[in-house]
Amino acid sequence: MKIGMLGAGVYGIAIAKVLRANGHHVKFYDPYRYPEVLLEEIVRYAQVLFVATPAEVVSGLLKQMPAAAYEKPVIILTKGVMKPEVWGDFRYFELVSGPGFAEEIERGKRVKLTVAARGACEGETLAEDLLSNAQVKFDKTDDVAGVAMLSGLKNIYAIEAGRRGLAFGSSDFKEYVADAARECEQFLLKNGGFIETVRLSAGLGDLVLTCGSEQSRNYRFGQLLGGRRNALERRRLVRKFLRETTVEGLFAARGILKKDLTVPKEAEILTNILRRIKNVTKR
Repeated sequence: MKIGMLGAGVYGIAIAKVLRANGHHVKFYDPYRYPEVLLEEIVRYAQVLFVATPAEVVSGLLKQMPAAAYEKPVIILTKGVMKPEVWGDFRYFELVSGPGFAEEIERGKRVKLTVAARGACEGETLAEDLLSNAQVKFDKTDDVAGVAMLSGLKNIYAIEAGRRGLAFGSSDFKEYVADAARECEQFLLKNGGFIETVRLSAGLGDLVLTCGSEQSRNYRFGQLLGGRRNALERRRLVRKFLRETTVEGLFAARGILKKDLTVPKEAEILTNILRRIKNVTKR
């Protein structure tokens, strides 16, 4: 099948490798890496579109999207766009999320991801058809809203895990992940998702992976917020990091701070993370 991959970052490249291993043909659209390739050209070529851009550029991408793109099935790999209504103009879309660092997927490490789509539990999804093999497996849900929210929440919690310097497997880490999972359940319930979705790979599985590894950019960003640096030095390091690195948890946090979604009163960890992010990133 002909695939148009919108975004040639590390995750898009890793998923493209899986697609090619499964016999599909992939062409990239990325104005930074492939400035000579036009979006219209990729849309004409593709039978299926994948979106693998950073969350912060999605709005601009959709404004440029040719009308023909909205008639094609779309698989969303972008993390941190927590309101699925953003994708509502597409005739059909699926969200894919879950534990798996791009570098490890590209090296062939086995992963289990979550696909969310309308009627996903009634039969095989498009993501399963295109990506499933000995390396990539799926669980699935109809809870599109829940998976969209979890794609951002896990990165926000990873920022706080990094700030606390939590070590994977320690008692503090296990307690933190358990508390974060409970808050995610409350968050989903408050905003129209299903509690059960937190038990899938896109929920608890992703929390464990993202909150427990320095491979996570969000975790490393959180490390900058911790330590004993003075406020001026911390802000300098934060700005340098953000110039060089995409931190999806920040995009998700800013969406919540704009009241896009409701934070439950019981979610103390999330409330405190949002406050710290707001304070350290304000100009």
